[in-house]
Amino acid sequence: MGAVFRPKDFARGHRKIIDNAIKDFTPDTKNNVIKVLNSWKGKESEEKLKNILGQDKAEELMKNIKSKTKK
Repeated sequence: MGAVFRPKDFARGHRKIIDNAIKDFTPDTKNNVIKVLNSWKGKESEEKLKNILGQDKAEELMKNIKSKTKK
């Protein structure tokens, strides 16, 4: 089970962190991921990310964002 994030975790101040975390995705995938992160709704958004990226990539993305926001 992945980490649970609140909407404030993805505030504008973390935009650069998010951009760096998704830099290797295709443009369409980037746009979809950014839309999900900007309108974060907890578990529902987490499931959307898993549908877009797949289980492993979604967990890796969340872990990457979470680790960079704690620094």
